[in-house]
Amino acid sequence: MKKILLTVALMLSVGSISAQDFAYEFATADGTIVPDGSVVTITTYHEADDGSGDIEMSADLFAKNVDGDADDLLRIAFDVQTMENGLMQICFPSACASINSLRQGTTQPGKLSGNLHSIATEWFPTAYGKCTAKLSLQTVVKTVSDYTVIDDGPTITLQFVYADPASVASAISVATPVAYYSLSGQRLSSRPHGIALVRLSNGKVVKRMLK
Repeated sequence: MKKILLTVALMLSVGSISAQDFAYEFATADGTIVPDGSVVTITTYHEADDGSGDIEMSADLFAKNVDGDADDLLRIAFDVQTMENGLMQICFPSACASINSLRQGTTQPGKLSGNLHSIATEWFPTAYGKCTAKLSLQTVVKTVSDYTVIDDGPTITLQFVYADPASVASAISVATPVAYYSLSGQRLSSRPHGIALVRLSNGKVVKRMLK
């Protein structure tokens, strides 16, 4: 009986460790980690290179393999919450998902090429407005007819704002966690695991599942 209980305890311990150690993070082009729970606001834009005159707004995000040896199937789970006009596109790791309405979905999974892989995330507005989407990294395994999620990784929120240039104060701002609180409102001395309240540098307080 003791041997069985010990085996179960070890299995639970291993599962707990693997759930906390996710091998991939969102990052900028220079490899700087974009922390879990960050809000990234994009206000810069340019005309499309094809001469159409269409407007493109790019998030310039990357997925970073912080393990180095990890070789998982990886995908983006997205939740488009606001899209006042236009079309959003997420290409990762190789296939693209085109989104023209408020919906949830995922990109086709694949493996990263190198330790820093571009996430081509763009909004193509047709008028002034906003587009907001949550992106999460997921590792998956192939099943007979579909894919099963192994683990959920970090989540960030993208806020595209296409506005009159005269009203734009900055190009990109990242709201990062500055304090953590229990669900009862008690401030915590360190980053916890599990559900907690997170105060961001832009003053917002959000509820997050932290690993």
